Amino acid sequence: MVYHAKNGHQQFNVEVLDCDRRLDASTMVRLKQRMNQFVKKNHTRVLIDMSRTQHVDLAGLGLLIERLRMLRTLNGDIKLCNLRRQVSDTLRLVGVSRLMEAYDSREEALRSFCCLQ
Repeated sequence: MVYHAKNGHQQFNVEVLDCDRRLDASTMVRLKQRMNQFVKKNHTRVLIDMSRTQHVDLAGLGLLIERLRMLRTLNGDIKLCNLRRQVSDTLRLVGVSRLMEAYDSREEALRSFCCLQ
């Protein structure tokens, strides 16, 4: 799903992805392919809704961070929303929460993208 918004005269798109129950290497391979399609359309702002995600593993997080770095080189970003407590705790413990913003709701996360330049 693509969310269209304006910040003053500037218009931007945020691609929204829903993550499966597990954020692991196989899930991230699918998300990575989708993000590559977004970049081809010059959509470099991605929101991952993790409301259904119950488990994350290091392989999945490694691929997520790799995509984050790639999008940031293109002046984009990845943000997360609707994290369950266990997932949030895992991200904090491995240090991902210092690299990537997470929001309680999809709406709050989408609004946060308007401040990117």
